[in-house]
Amino acid sequence: MSMFNVLVVGQTGCGKSSVVNMLAGESRAPTSHDLSHCTKHWVEYAIPVDGRSFQVFDTIGFLEPGLDTKGYTEAIADTYLAIDTLRQRGGIDLLLYCVRDEEIGKMKGHYRLFHEVFCDEEVPVALVVTSRGISHKVYKAIFRSHKIACVDYVCANIASTPGRSDSAADTESQKAIKELLVKCCDVGPNPRSTLQQLWRRVQKLVGTDQSHRSLKRNEVSALLTRRCKMQQEVVEQLLTALNLQSPSSRLHRAPYAGAAARNLPSSENGASTRDEQVSDARPSSGSQLHSVVDSTSLHSRSDS
Repeated sequence: MSMFNVLVVGQTGCGKSSVVNMLAGESRAPTSHDLSHCTKHWVEYAIPVDGRSFQVFDTIGFLEPGLDTKGYTEAIADTYLAIDTLRQRGGIDLLLYCVRDEEIGKMKGHYRLFHEVFCDEEVPVALVVTSRGISHKVYKAIFRSHKIACVDYVCANIASTPGRSDSAADTESQKAIKELLVKCCDVGPNPRSTLQQLWRRVQKLVGTDQSHRSLKRNEVSALLTRRCKMQQEVVEQLLTALNLQSPSSRLHRAPYAGAAARNLPSSENGASTRDEQVSDARPSSGSQLHSVVDSTSLHSRSDS
């Protein structure tokens, strides 16, 4: 049976684990309503949705690097371990980015980190906006203004404080998130314009296409500073956390999986962590959704 690999990322307290629990229909991922890490390492959950099998990876939330640089780099490095595990299994079908309404304006650097540096850009991105403060229809223009390219997005009701949950809104949010997951995993790789596709083919012909290939340490450093706008001190600490101290070190990017059949290790309760992985892991609709497609090539655009 085909298994869809989904990576869930976002800042601490954005509701990632709550989204995972909504998908599962039960409380499986630990949640917290403050800025403490309720997920200590990445954890994967086998979750069936509408007759399909999803392997959902819940990752550590991260704060801004200025608040805790060491904690930040460790969280990002742990998320990369999840990404690299998925790479070894054949790739990622969907990058599910959870973001609070008030954090959208600051998410571009991290969006580029996961989408452009750690993953091949063909991995589709879907967004879940939590604690929204405006009409959901306005977000399409907001994402475009910040150059955040996604296949689709939904707004979800994630309670910001204990006991302030609306069961009707929760049910609607759960339905919308499930529909988003199924739709985005059916849509295929992140779409590109005709010009971008042509440029990609030219790159492949001349041997300069960097998709699916590893990046050298200096290339990663350049992308972190130029595209992700990280401070050099943070870049150096992150490179160390990623074990990229040597100039010859390489970072392997995760490709788009395409829902290929995979043999996946799992524990009896349907969840496993990075410490439980076997070394030979290998490849083996009521709510309206809003399309936001504005993908551009990593090597043919400005660094703004």
